Amino acid sequence: MADEYDRLPFEDAIDIVVLRAAGGHTVPVAGSTPIDLDNGAEPVGELLTDLLAATVRVRVDEGTPPDVLAALRRIPVPAAFRTSPWLDASRAIVVRDGAGRAGQLTVRYSVDSGLRFDQPEADSEADPDADFGSNSDDDENG
Repeated sequence: MADEYDRLPFEDAIDIVVLRAAGGHTVPVAGSTPIDLDNGAEPVGELLTDLLAATVRVRVDEGTPPDVLAALRRIPVPAAFRTSPWLDASRAIVVRDGAGRAGQLTVRYSVDSGLRFDQPEADSEADPDADFGSNSDDDENG
């Protein structure tokens, strides 16, 4: 007999910690404490709180294509996360002005619309400015 636990949602999900480049440092989008992703020391205190608050769970059953999830799994877990029981399977994506790269994927992040991914083949068919949202002060031609 099937029950609600037969299909575990975390099997088709990955946690992404969204960071932003700010003043020569990398900080969680939900905080202001800098992090060195190459440092193997376990994040604690306010930094850990900020990192957890900046974590987005990307799930196939919420519309993310499986190949996007596969591309995200290829991102290595940063040394700073490997020692933390809370972050040891999380990947990091750094955005600058709301946009970044994750392998071949274009990543877009805003507080209002969350984390979104564009695959390379989709980029040529879609309006690239449509996904950046209205919070950007950049006015691109198009």
